[in-house]
Amino acid sequence: MLAALLFSSAIALTFDDIPGSSIPQSGRCDEAEVLRWNKKLLENLRKHHAPALGLVNTGKACGLVPVLNGWLDAGYDLGNHTFSHPDLNAVSLADYEEDVIRGEWPLRELLAKHGRKLRYFRHPQLHTGDSPEVKEALASFLRKRHYTIAPVTLDSDEFVLAAVYKRALERGDKALAARVADAYVPWMNSVTAFYERRTKEVVGRDIPHILLLHMSALNADRLDALLQMFERRGYRFITVDEALRDPAYALPDGYTGTRGISWIHRWGVAKGMPIVWEPDVPDWVAREYRATSSSP
Repeated sequence: MLAALLFSSAIALTFDDIPGSSIPQSGRCDEAEVLRWNKKLLENLRKHHAPALGLVNTGKACGLVPVLNGWLDAGYDLGNHTFSHPDLNAVSLADYEEDVIRGEWPLRELLAKHGRKLRYFRHPQLHTGDSPEVKEALASFLRKRHYTIAPVTLDSDEFVLAAVYKRALERGDKALAARVADAYVPWMNSVTAFYERRTKEVVGRDIPHILLLHMSALNADRLDALLQMFERRGYRFITVDEALRDPAYALPDGYTGTRGISWIHRWGVAKGMPIVWEPDVPDWVAREYRATSSSP
């Protein structure tokens, strides 16, 4: 009970896909641009005195080592998000495990130079196994490599808005970029309100949340406003390690399947509760995303 009281109204920030999903759709490497977005994101984190965990895809070579050193020099932590971001539902377990191991370099070496160890792992797309056998075999593999899973309680499709925003910037469509930016924080506010309610239904009380975001141009530009929103809702910013001290994170994960879902939903499934889904992105954003995804 003491831990619950100590860490309620708190949130740990995590960012997937470091060094970033802001690389142009063409795949062209613009290291200066990648470094600029990361620098802006870190500046906004410092402004709010917010710890953060970056989950790294080491196969994204564009600006990789300078970006990772920038995060570590600023005092932030890094974890493994695999080498190439494979979908566990679409590759063999052996290939997936090989990709996890490939993702450890140069993370282990850079962390060691900063007096840290590689501790955290997060599954790409939050896919943890589509069968009990795959799920347990992967969990056993990760335990043997001494990983702590970085779970997610506050999950959303913010990557959809980020993709639309990125493409709008690339096209020079300032009006669309501004519309996405203006919609982002109010929509995230509604997602947060949903999870606050659902957490009380599933867990029975408030818990310290772990938020999944992505390293993107949208989050670099709007992180200040997003963190202000959390502060208005009464949150303070803590580390993932602090969040995991709450007993809620020892609850059983009852979900096995093809979807990547919040641990709130997973704990609910273990209790026999139906999944109640978080708010979708606005319809107009979904339409723009589909158009963006199908365009050359």
